[in-house]
Amino acid sequence: MAKFKEIMIGTMMPAIKAIGKAEMEAVLSGIKEHNTAEIYRTTLQGLHSNFSLLKEAAYKTKTKIDDGIVDLVLEAVKESADTGGIVLS
Repeated sequence: MAKFKEIMIGTMMPAIKAIGKAEMEAVLSGIKEHNTAEIYRTTLQGLHSNFSLLKEAAYKTKTKIDDGIVDLVLEAVKESADTGGIVLS
């Protein structure tokens, strides 16, 4: 049963990541639109820092779904930072 679950997750993960990443980008856009540039910058930097730590933990678990979720957040944050000229590290 665990093998079937992993296969199903592996099959659906690209779609989950694409949808989740688009939603995360919309959230980040809303933060940028409704707050100061400083708040937006520190939000991106904080998310990047926190999710980078989570990535280490997520990759050590047996499941792959958490890896995908952490990756989609990091990808959305990095792309938003790149677009805005914000340094994350």
